[in-house]
Amino acid sequence: MAQPPVAPSTDPSDLSGLPSSPARTARTASIGDGASTSYADAGVNIEAADTAIELMKVWVDKARRPEMIGGLGGFAGLFDASALTRYTRPLLATSTDGVGTKVAIAQAMDVHDTIGFDLVGMVVDDLVVCGAEPLFMTDYIATGRVVPERIAAIVKGIAEACLEAGCALIGGETAEHPGLLAPDEYDVAGAATGVVEADKLLGPGRVRPGDAVIAMAASGLHSNGYSLVRHVLLE
Repeated sequence: MAQPPVAPSTDPSDLSGLPSSPARTARTASIGDGASTSYADAGVNIEAADTAIELMKVWVDKARRPEMIGGLGGFAGLFDASALTRYTRPLLATSTDGVGTKVAIAQAMDVHDTIGFDLVGMVVDDLVVCGAEPLFMTDYIATGRVVPERIAAIVKGIAEACLEAGCALIGGETAEHPGLLAPDEYDVAGAATGVVEADKLLGPGRVRPGDAVIAMAASGLHSNGYSLVRHVLLE
């Protein structure tokens, strides 16, 4: 049912003028001669997904910025772009990435929050190299079976890394794909948007002879090259 129009509020923190998200109620469907089937019959556990959302709320609520409007839920994350008026010529930068086959190691060790942290690092680092400040991020988790505690652990890592990077976790999707992925398999991906002043955009064109090169020690293997790492370790 369509909702009546509402007058917008000028206060970004005032959500009274925003329509609420429709509840997910269609959980069964009629087929054939009147028999019915459910998502559960097809291997999709909506209750488990709802539990995962409840478990992750405490972490998602921490990964916010003042420009973020609304909270967990809804079909789209909202970010107040009027904050960009402090820029003379703002350029929006966006990046999408995953963590590759390192997920297989997390699954084998049954440690999943670090994969979430790795995901944010892979995505926001691609923004930082062009000089952009990360503003907000969304994540995507595909799994063969929703295990609420596992999904919440992944999102916990994502939220903690977003907090450290100074960007908001503005939305995400958890998709249960029985038959496509094994019950204990999952994959993660994310996308982030940042902003940089046009005249401060970094890139190879700004490198000059005599520039200092600063090397920083790594804390260990990150998320690139794990197909080779797994091959070497398993040989």
